[in-house]
Amino acid sequence: METIILDFDGTIADTKNSIIQTVRATLKELGLPEADDDNVKSTIGLPITDMFVNAAHIHDNALLEKAIQTYRKKYNDISLKTVQLFPHVEETLRALHHKQITITIASSKGKDALLNLLATLNISNYISLVFGEQDVKNKKPAPDMALRIIEQTHSNPQNTLVVGDTIYDVAMGQGAKCRTCGVTYGIHTREQLETQKADYIIDDFKEVLNLL
Repeated sequence: METIILDFDGTIADTKNSIIQTVRATLKELGLPEADDDNVKSTIGLPITDMFVNAAHIHDNALLEKAIQTYRKKYNDISLKTVQLFPHVEETLRALHHKQITITIASSKGKDALLNLLATLNISNYISLVFGEQDVKNKKPAPDMALRIIEQTHSNPQNTLVVGDTIYDVAMGQGAKCRTCGVTYGIHTREQLETQKADYIIDDFKEVLNLL
């Protein structure tokens, strides 16, 4: 393996509570009905637009754009207080970096929020390239983000591993002809990841090192 493409939410960082809290705060500020927490959770990993359409049932384009902007404004403050790395992530990233594997991020989260969180979590120095949701037109599960990372890092897809907690991450990697690995401690279950036919499924992030 020469390159690893990591999802962020639910894969290297536990962001579930920060996302749910920010959706609640956004809808409250806009005077809109509360969204069911489970519905919000089910959209994590998809673009933020899908979250507000599917979980909060916002279909008016102007209101949708206002909700997205409000969410982004609030998320930075909320996330910095609530997001934490999953067990063994920092030491595994350090080991991968030491082995000179190119580590990249492909996330449905906004890029500014990503960069802030990577810095706050003290892992920025391990990451060579970061892609957020605004960096591609076609978002996960489309392969575009992985394809652009492969292009910019001059990587061979067969030597590139996509790691994520949802079927959308696995589908993105499969569409880019990469190897894929699902993690079971995030949003989607082992059964869902198996149905999507991920090449590997792991229960602890440190198991990535066994896939080199």
